[in-house]
Amino acid sequence: MTQPDAYSVYLTAATVEHPIGYVIDRVLWDGRSDWSPPDGTAAIPDHEGQHPIGSSYTAPSA
Repeated sequence: MTQPDAYSVYLTAATVEHPIGYVIDRVLWDGRSDWSPPDGTAAIPDHEGQHPIGSSYTAPSA
């Protein structure tokens, strides 16, 4: 059985309340089940809990 990993979910589009990069959720995902972040968000692995809900994440430049 695969152990789930922690992911932080952050905004990729600003909302009225929050800017791009605002962390809105943390999820445990095994990487095998059918899951994807909601529209307007992205998920990053965050095993160490460096990006708690309410924090800000800056994605690396492409």
